[in-house]
This record gives sequence, C-alpha cells and structure tokens, in this order.
Amino acid sequence: MGVIAKKPKVSVCVVTYNQEKYIRQCLQSIVDQETDFEFEVIVSDDCSTDGTRAIVKEFSEKYEGIVKPILHKKNIGAYQNFLYVHAQASGEYIAHMDGDDYTLPGKLHAQAKFLDQHQECNVLFHRMNIMYVSNGILLDDLTDIQKIPKGGYTRSDILRHISVGANSSKMYRASVRVKEHPEFNIVDYFETVEQVGQGRACYVSDHPYGVYRAGIGIASSGGATRLALCDSFLYFSEKYPEDRKNVNAAALLLFLADLKNKRPTWMDFFTIWLKTFHPMSIVILFRNRHITKMLRLPGRKG
Repeated sequence: MGVIAKKPKVSVCVVTYNQEKYIRQCLQSIVDQETDFEFEVIVSDDCSTDGTRAIVKEFSEKYEGIVKPILHKKNIGAYQNFLYVHAQASGEYIAHMDGDDYTLPGKLHAQAKFLDQHQECNVLFHRMNIMYVSNGILLDDLTDIQKIPKGGYTRSDILRHISVGANSSKMYRASVRVKEHPEFNIVDYFETVEQVGQGRACYVSDHPYGVYRAGIGIASSGGATRLALCDSFLYFSEKYPEDRKNVNAAALLLFLADLKNKRPTWMDFFTIWLKTFHPMSIVILFRNRHITKMLRLPGRKG
C-alpha cells in the first residue's frame, strides 16, 4: 500500500513563458523556503519556445512531489494560463508568482502564519524590492505600512486604488478563489477585488519578502492590460453600484497618468471615466493622493 501524500497547506502558482533567464532563480527561491508545513509549487508553462520548459522539467524531477509542472502543448495566453494554474491549487492558501520574479527567505512561513492568525484577512501582500533589469539597480518599494488603512484595505479601497500590492507578493485563502469569470480577459486587479469580499487585504509586515523585476512581463505590455482594466471598470461599476464613485476615481487616475506619460490609451480611460462618471471621483482622488503616491514604482537611479 502506497504512502498517501499530505495535502499541502500552501500552493504556490507560478506562471511562465519564455523566461529562461529568470525561471531558475524563481523556482529555486521557492523550493528553498523553510516552513513547518507542506507546500506545492505548480508551474504552468505557456508553451515556451526557449529553454524555460527544460528548466521546469529539471526542477520537477529534482523536487519530485513538490514542483508540479504543467506544460501546455499550445500557447493559451497569459490570462488563461493564470486562471488555469490557480484552478489546480489544492492548498488551504494560494500564493502567486510570476516566473520572472523571485522570493526572499521567510515568505511562505510569514504569510501562512499571518493568515492563520487573522481570519478577517482574505488577501495578503508583502513589500517587494524592485529590480530594474536594464541596469540591475535594486530599490525598496514605496510602500509605507503606516499609511495603509487600519485593518487593511476593503473592496472599496481596492476598487479605488487598483493595485494595492505586487502580484508576486500575493497569498489568498482558497475559500475565496474566484470560480466564475466574465468573458473578457482579466488581470490581478479583478481577482483581488472579488477575493477580498467583505474581508480585508493586508500586508504581512514591513519586511520585503520578494523581488519584482520591473520593465518586463505582461504588466509592461501596455495595451492588453489596460483594455482588461477598462472592461473590469465597466463590470464593477454595474456589479457594485455603491462603489461607482471609487471605480470612477480609478478610471480618472489612469486617464491622468496616461495623459501625463503620453500613452495612447489615455482616450480609453477617459471614455470609461465618462461612462462611469460620478461627481465625487475628483474629490476621492485628491483625498487619497498620499496612498496613490506610494503605490507607484520607485524612480530609477543611475
């Protein structure tokens, strides 16, 4: 009779595509995590054409039973790959990791312990160091724990601020996993809004537990991500009419940011701002400028 494998407490979901330069460090940083519980690392490769798949296979053989590979035979796209891998997680808690980022020691232990002790917290983030790939500069993020609302962010806060934590720093309860999705493509903003529910999104501590590589990946692809945000804004303004003002403030924020940075998508956000218009959006944006500033990436040096 075979040994029955223990159910993991934490599932780490890794999405990757053509990241042979980074995936080895990403996976090694996860399997090296020291915990007093079982965890699994589910790696979903979206039919990479470089050496990524070979590295994923190498880790699955070396860390059999921990690293579980999903090697798609055809490219399904970043959004579908994200949804697919998270649907495979069996842990009580689910962490996300982009294949070009990596963790720092203590991450899984600290986040799992926090969720154990704070039942009101459905989604948990941690601070990240920011690495600019072009010059290798490593900076602290701008997150000031003291400025985060007491008790954590509510759904209204997330709708308003859009991104309250790095995607690769996120851990959430499997019980709040989103099982039904709209027909349009989604990004992590959509997931976090729905997952937080009536609970809170918190930060585990003031300590950084990961490194985010800026300037690469889907977050830097521009148009597709912004289109997904536009669709999400319209969706949430109808689903949560009491939060229409917060959605409208988010659309206004991105419109002004794109206009300032001369991005062609400014018109898309301006259109969404008009469609979801609420007279309080300008006031909300002004009152929350102290949080908005710390959610940006730190300036480059050198």
